[in-house]
Amino acid sequence: MPWIKPVKQKEMKELNAQKNIPNPAPLFDRLLANNEALYEAFLPLQKAIKETDFPDDLREAVITFVSMKNGCKYCTDSHSKLLEELVDQEDVLDWLSHYEESDMSEEWKAVLTYANHIIAKPVEVTKEDVERLKEHGYDARKISALNQTVAYTSYTNQLSMGLGL
Repeated sequence: MPWIKPVKQKEMKELNAQKNIPNPAPLFDRLLANNEALYEAFLPLQKAIKETDFPDDLREAVITFVSMKNGCKYCTDSHSKLLEELVDQEDVLDWLSHYEESDMSEEWKAVLTYANHIIAKPVEVTKEDVERLKEHGYDARKISALNQTVAYTSYTNQLSMGLGL
């Protein structure tokens, strides 16, 4: 259970941002909605991350991987379940943990290596990490979207853990 009381579902329908709120609203959103102004500011970024050009399976792999590395059990559990529905892997957490030795594509390995470097120590992200992404067809737009997805996920992991999820 979270450490603060979430906004009730019926109250979520009364928020100014209601046209952008999922119905029913997930617990995470209901916790953030305790501060309506910050929640309303959060929603466009949440929507933009979901609407990147990445295929659903890759986006969920990145989100699950980042959440796992950051120790956010709530996000890891929810996103790994979705990832399992999208990829043909029995234990996606083990698969992601050992991605370098796995049978996943070299593109996915480059993406997860880049994400891993940002999570572990952002100052150690190298030009070579970016060049490796470019070798797999990533242009500035896709690299920027990947960077935002990793950072956004770390941000939401901190929100979740800080509220007791």
